Amino acid sequence: MQTRPPLPVPSDAAGFYASRRGEQVISLLMSRLLPLLPDPKGLRVLGLGYAAPVLSQWGALGMAHWVASAQLDTPMTRRRGIVPPSAKEWPSCLVAPDSLPFDDLSIDLVVLMHGLEIVDPHPLLRMIWKVLSDHGRLILVVPNRTGLAAKDDTLPFGHGSPFSTGQLDRVLQRALFRAESGSTALSAPLGLLSLDERAGFMGDRLFSMLGRRLGGVHLVTACKDLYSGMPVEAERAALNFTRRVTSLAGSAGGYPNLPEGPKSRPRNPKA
Repeated sequence: MQTRPPLPVPSDAAGFYASRRGEQVISLLMSRLLPLLPDPKGLRVLGLGYAAPVLSQWGALGMAHWVASAQLDTPMTRRRGIVPPSAKEWPSCLVAPDSLPFDDLSIDLVVLMHGLEIVDPHPLLRMIWKVLSDHGRLILVVPNRTGLAAKDDTLPFGHGSPFSTGQLDRVLQRALFRAESGSTALSAPLGLLSLDERAGFMGDRLFSMLGRRLGGVHLVTACKDLYSGMPVEAERAALNFTRRVTSLAGSAGGYPNLPEGPKSRPRNPKA
């Protein structure tokens, strides 16, 4: 029986998405992600982690006010990939997970892929919260702990620490983000792509109907939760009974007829 050679493990995200299989995976991912993406007209958009494949497949992105791509400084995401001739090339830079070189409130939309599962998510989300405008949005592409993609180390999603649905919700809540909508992608076994791309798309659509738990990756839209950290003034308790004020036992008010003390005699100036 003839066996297929094992698929090579990607050295980094740039190498994977430059391969034929990487093109198939990003096409399958974008078919589920595009309905979640907002109208980019006039927006300042940042692709973070390794989101260049998403930016290159987003046709309407040319109407954005400003677009940039920032790779996180990790072995999986640090190298910049080759931009296809048909795709528009955006400005790109290499950033640390806990220090983004952008002004506060300067970004309207952040697309984060290959980020949360590779680095400590809390400093990264805190930096994203700072650079996002008050009405900004965060689009997350995160491997699902219970899905098939997180168990396949021939995918970039198979590296790092994936998140379950509850874990991702708690991480976002701790970072003062509120999830607005969610979906899944890469739910079906990716071996279907080797048979036929149409079979891969149909299988992914069918498997996604089984629920978010079986999704290969989480697709989440989140916004800044501006009011979760604001203190609420405590209401004063209403007393349903009248209070009776009495004098203290040792106070002068408790003894209205106290005898006067001995009067001091005038001093004799001649003494």
